[in-house]
Amino acid sequence: MKPNRKEAAEILRGARDPSKAGLWRASPDESQADHIERLVRLETAADQIQAWSPLLMPGMLQSYQYAVAAISTTAPALPIEDVADRADKRQQRINALGFASDRRAWFIVSEQAIRCPIGGFAVLVEQLEHLLNVVALRPSVTVQVLPASTPGHPGLTGGFTTYRIGSQRAVFSETLTGSVITNRPSDIAAYAAAYDHLQASALPVAASLEMIDTARRTLCTEESNIWSG
Repeated sequence: MKPNRKEAAEILRGARDPSKAGLWRASPDESQADHIERLVRLETAADQIQAWSPLLMPGMLQSYQYAVAAISTTAPALPIEDVADRADKRQQRINALGFASDRRAWFIVSEQAIRCPIGGFAVLVEQLEHLLNVVALRPSVTVQVLPASTPGHPGLTGGFTTYRIGSQRAVFSETLTGSVITNRPSDIAAYAAAYDHLQASALPVAASLEMIDTARRTLCTEESNIWSG
C-alpha cells in the first residue's frame, strides 16, 4: 500500500488545531480506534522510524500474547474483548512497513524490556522468538539493546518514536492518559540528539541479537527446570 503522505502531513501541520501548529495532543474523548489510526497513518507514511522503548517491547514488534499481557497490565480496567481487539491491531501494525529495505525502522530496547516476564516466562519466550523472526524476515527492521549497565542517559525520561516523512520530521510520545505528536524544530532536535546518544550507547546489532537469543535460551532452560522440578 502506498504511504498516504498527505494525511500524515495534515497531522504534522497540526491541522486539527491550527492555533497549536507543530503540536498535536490527543483529546480526552479520542477513541482508541482514532489513536491507532493516527499511529498507522504515520507508520505507513514514514520513510524512517526510530524508536526507544525502555520498559516494554515496541508496539510494532509485539506478539499477540505479549500485547495482551502488556495491555492488560497497563490498562487493568479494560474489558477483555477490548484488550483482545487492541492486541490484534497492535500486532498488525508491523505490516505498515512491508518487507522491502527501502524504508527503515530502527528500534532500541532496554535490556530490562527483554528480560521482564510480562505475561510470564512462556509469553516472554514467544515474544523474543517473534522479535528474532521479525528481524530475520524483514530487512527494514533493525533492533539494538541498551545494556542495563549503561550509565545515565537521556532515555531515562521515557520512550518515544521519531518519524521521517520526506523532508518532514515528527516525534510521538505517550503517557498513561494520552499521547503527543510534535514537529517543533526544538523538539525534533532534542529527541534526535537523545536518540543518537542511545544508539551510540547500545550494543552493536549482532551483539544485541545474541543477547536477545541468550535471554530466550535462558528462559527456556528455566521454564524446563520448573516443569521438571
